[in-house]
Amino acid sequence: ELRKLSAKLGVVSRATGSAILDHGHTKIVASVYGPRECSSRAKEEHDRSIVNCDVFMAPFAQANRRKRTRGDRVGSEVAALIRQTFEAVLFTSVYPRSQIDITVEVLHADGPVRASAINCVTLAMIDAGLPLRDFVTACDVGYIDGHVLVDLNDLESSARGAELCVALMPNVQEVSSTHLEPKLPLDALPMVMESAMEASKEVYKLLQAIVLEDCAALAASKGRVAI
Repeated sequence: ELRKLSAKLGVVSRATGSAILDHGHTKIVASVYGPRECSSRAKEEHDRSIVNCDVFMAPFAQANRRKRTRGDRVGSEVAALIRQTFEAVLFTSVYPRSQIDITVEVLHADGPVRASAINCVTLAMIDAGLPLRDFVTACDVGYIDGHVLVDLNDLESSARGAELCVALMPNVQEVSSTHLEPKLPLDALPMVMESAMEASKEVYKLLQAIVLEDCAALAASKGRVAI
């Protein structure tokens, strides 16, 4: 069963698009900037835009309140996963010789943050009006002592079982990216993968409702429709 999920778009005024997402006790803010001119000519691609991502963990985000820096391992891994995910989903060829910058701030973490970060970035991308092949929704699933646990919290994650994060494009039924750690028995993979995909579809329904509600509110504010 999924934990309670809520979100709001357009929370960072200086960003092209942004969102804040609460998933259980996890709270994340994602901001998207661009497309804009590349900061370095050496990184510029003539036929597409490049995607950059930075993930920051607030010092108070977890029970272990050690100081975290830009080079933090977990943050770097999540940033790489987000970049990989959205490079496959964005129509980057629409914006050649440009860059799209993603910033993710984890304000509170209750368990793995990969899936929540991907879901929050999806909403920020939609708020920015960037062209996507599909929605991207994700969920973390654990395999502990022969049991599949969907949408892990911190207590479940601390059991040190296998954790699989699946980012799904639900309408085209394609997996955008996956992340597994540490190891998962091969015979358990189909069951865990199926659970992750089904949970991602449920997340899609929740995020889609949030986006539609935001669109309706925006249209109503411009006098287009009545809510």
